[in-house]
Amino acid sequence: MTSREQLIQELAEVPDELVKVMLDFLHRVQTTRSHHPLAKFAGILSDDEAVDLHKAIQTDCRQVDLNEW
Repeated sequence: MTSREQLIQELAEVPDELVKVMLDFLHRVQTTRSHHPLAKFAGILSDDEAVDLHKAIQTDCRQVDLNEW
């Protein structure tokens, strides 16, 4: 089952109030992605690449060498 099919199946089982909340959220995300200057970069990394990048940032960034100055 695809994610789309699973979402449709689950939405069919929830109260209308929750469906409205989800629809509002979807519209906000779509609007943000289409107008944000960095939106063209969304989704360009694979999950593995994102994990590698995250690890590199945690390892190499936010490190302060007090003796460097």
